[in-house]
Amino acid sequence: MRILVLTFVVTATVLWAQAGRPAATTTRPAPAATASPTPASPARPASAAPTSPKPATPAAAAPTSGPGSTGNSNNNGGSAKIEGFDGVAWGMSYKEMKDRFRVMASNANAADNVEIISDNPDREILIRRREIYYRYVFYKKPPAKSVESMPKPEAGKPAEKPAVDDPTAGTAKFFFVESIFPLLKSDELYTKLTEKYGQRTGSSVGETMRGAHTWEKEEGFLVQWVEPYAKMGYTRSLYYLSRKIRDEIKGDLQAWQFVREIKALESLLK
Repeated sequence: MRILVLTFVVTATVLWAQAGRPAATTTRPAPAATASPTPASPARPASAAPTSPKPATPAAAAPTSGPGSTGNSNNNGGSAKIEGFDGVAWGMSYKEMKDRFRVMASNANAADNVEIISDNPDREILIRRREIYYRYVFYKKPPAKSVESMPKPEAGKPAEKPAVDDPTAGTAKFFFVESIFPLLKSDELYTKLTEKYGQRTGSSVGETMRGAHTWEKEEGFLVQWVEPYAKMGYTRSLYYLSRKIRDEIKGDLQAWQFVREIKALESLLK
């Protein structure tokens, strides 16, 4: 089950590596830190644990209120969809998202103080809002291969045709977000998530209180990470992922990155 939970997250990591994203060498930013944090890779190691974690105090900002970690505060009786996050639909362009955050950050009269912590164009934006960090990640379709780079056709078979131009090929699209907040009791947060999204569809959390609860819906996925502290389970991170763009990423990796390898394997297996 743990492998299944991480499959779609690893897909995103592979894509970023393909796009030239520098390998992550820093750890996840702690929400209470005063220094500017740097985003971590979404592939969360099973053995990762905070050096000295401290649960959120009762006065800490709850990630389920307002524009918090569960997306909004509405109780939908378990029928809520995973169509995006905090009013932002999957597929919104990097430019639109960046402009949105710029306006929010420059509004001195805004109810929430929004700060853009870091920005990796067309790939990732990290913001801080209500002392909670939100890491928005984008996907940009790889450019189509030129005819010259395609494998030569086998004797008696037609040549492979170049891909049809995709109007969204040059657009970086929002498809993944992580919310990072002070440690909260996982059971309490799980209850709120269940009220909003219904019963989970999978879990890898065992007696060690480490793993993830997952919700899988038609539009996307939700992952609640759980880690142990003082013999209890706590959560400090939630993942939201678009199903449609996840499938698009998988298809593009198949079509563009591994086309030569696939052709070679097919010839060997004949």
